[in-house]
Amino acid sequence: MVNKLRPKKVKAPYRKYVAGQGFIHTRGFTSQEYDLQEGEELLEGDDSLQIQGPLVLPWEIQGLILQKFDRITVQHLLVCRAWYLMCIPLLYKSPRLSSKNYALFVSTIVDNRRKRLGENVKDLDLSTILQSGKNSSISKILRRCSPSLQQFTAPQTSFGYAPLISLKACNNLKYLDLGLVSETVKLKELFHAIQNFRHLTHLAFPRSSVDCEGYQDFQWPPNLQYLKLSGGITNEFLGGTHWPKSITTLGFSSCPRLDEQGLYRVLSQIGDNLKHLYFHYPLPQLRDNSLDYVFRYCSNLISLQLMVDYCSKWAFSEHMLPPLVYPRPLRTIYLESSGSLGIAFKIHPDDFTIAIMEARLPHLKNISISSKLNWDVKSDDVTDLVSVFEDQGGSLYLSY
Repeated sequence: MVNKLRPKKVKAPYRKYVAGQGFIHTRGFTSQEYDLQEGEELLEGDDSLQIQGPLVLPWEIQGLILQKFDRITVQHLLVCRAWYLMCIPLLYKSPRLSSKNYALFVSTIVDNRRKRLGENVKDLDLSTILQSGKNSSISKILRRCSPSLQQFTAPQTSFGYAPLISLKACNNLKYLDLGLVSETVKLKELFHAIQNFRHLTHLAFPRSSVDCEGYQDFQWPPNLQYLKLSGGITNEFLGGTHWPKSITTLGFSSCPRLDEQGLYRVLSQIGDNLKHLYFHYPLPQLRDNSLDYVFRYCSNLISLQLMVDYCSKWAFSEHMLPPLVYPRPLRTIYLESSGSLGIAFKIHPDDFTIAIMEARLPHLKNISISSKLNWDVKSDDVTDLVSVFEDQGGSLYLSY
């Protein structure tokens, strides 16, 4: 006999999240199952199923919203199947890799061929991979990611012949940075790998290259804008190659064979096209005044980084800064130093002060001075420079 005095059991309402509609409520459910279909939500009422209206936001709108997220996590994939399909390309677009998750990333991309997850990778940064990578695994990753890969930063180790061969398949690359590679790289193989990269705009040479054979027939990517030269480039290579006029940013770093003659061979061809020019230490074949003539070859620079080791105060004299038919557009100068003995006295604050007062650098707004120059910021010379420079709207910075 049923005890009629016993209170009835009250069941809490069930809240379920549905993509496009947020949280919906169902009443009196114990073990009912839901049939979730795209565009519709099936709810069971008292005795029948009721079909709700269409989604508040179409899947296309939701996809655009997801693309605006700063970061896609695994939780976004668990909302529903449609979100899973939309979030997978975003999750693998620019993976954040380290030595801890690199092995799992390799197994996911290489071993699971059916899902073809590598085709979603557009930005692959392996700069944090030290001893975890192998030539074979990096070669396989490049092949799997080649259809959509646009930016690639090579690791410090394990980038030899096999990865260079696989690099040929990455025809959509726009950014290629090999500057961290410490293994020996033959530039001939690199030239052969990138000569058909019509979309490439940024290229950094490996610092560990040993020779420049094969440059005679090499055709530079036609849209190259940024180029950083490093490693075993020679004067014959710099003078014998036909440099593309599209290059607007040029850098030199760790070039043991580069001397003054080879440097100005390059600048004589593309110096007037350059907007940004950077020199990094070391360049052991350059003399203590080799960079004094840079302004004579590069009249349209916007920013310039000089090493005090390879220039003198005469670089800012009236002979090296001749007047132009238009105001010189240079806005920023970075003055760096290796900190070697005797370097601190090569350039004096008055050298800048006189150049500014005589209107040789009318658009100059920023001067960044390395702390290794040991300038006394409280001295009268630096105070005079700051005063004159502020009248022109410029600022002096001290970098560490």
